[in-house]
Amino acid sequence: MLKRVKIDMDSRKEAILEAIVREYVEASVPVGSLILTEKYQFPFSSATIRAEMAELERLGFLTHPHTSAGRIPTEKGYRYYVNMMAEEEKLLAREELVAQKRITSMQDRYEKQLETASEVISDLTRNIGFAGLSGEIFYHGLRYLLSQPEFLDPIRILKAGELVDNLTRLIEEIPYSENPHIYIGSEIPVGKSAGCALVLSGFKAPSGHAGIVGVLGPMRMPYRHNLSVISEVKSLLENKNG
Repeated sequence: MLKRVKIDMDSRKEAILEAIVREYVEASVPVGSLILTEKYQFPFSSATIRAEMAELERLGFLTHPHTSAGRIPTEKGYRYYVNMMAEEEKLLAREELVAQKRITSMQDRYEKQLETASEVISDLTRNIGFAGLSGEIFYHGLRYLLSQPEFLDPIRILKAGELVDNLTRLIEEIPYSENPHIYIGSEIPVGKSAGCALVLSGFKAPSGHAGIVGVLGPMRMPYRHNLSVISEVKSLLENKNG
């Protein structure tokens, strides 16, 4: 087994390496810059992706077969990816503890727990977090959403703002389910052209009332991480962890 890779990579290289590993594991075909540009919608150009792929190859994380221009991970690349996953799991464990302390400390009113839950989700995902019951939706984190590079375009800002303004209506139009769901881009019933994604789940409050908890952000979001945050907050609001 390889020792932990000591080379520190910037977040852009890590994101590209992770995408290449995922694509190659799924399809077993060398990965080119075109599929990364089209599928992952990175906030940088295809030329930048090609340059970073070449640098990752120089560093020994990628290689390419003689018959293909696409890259595949090396053993060193796989190890770095696995170590990234391990660090992410540690981070998630710490985040879950923070969420539990912040939410369960609000014992006076359940509405305050919901409001705090929206803040926790927002802080942990760096996007808009929301939680609520029966049409009363608390949300927090518009500044996080608008700080994303996707929303430097004034038109995109307006579309995202319209989506946030209609958040209660949006939630009412989505079929209730206590299983987590992800809606991407035009799959969202309201604000189809805002270029956003929605991760949400229904839950049952201790009172028996149905509630909703979720995160709204750009399509370029860490879905696995955000699903984990939503699952943890949902359990806390159902008092399963407290």
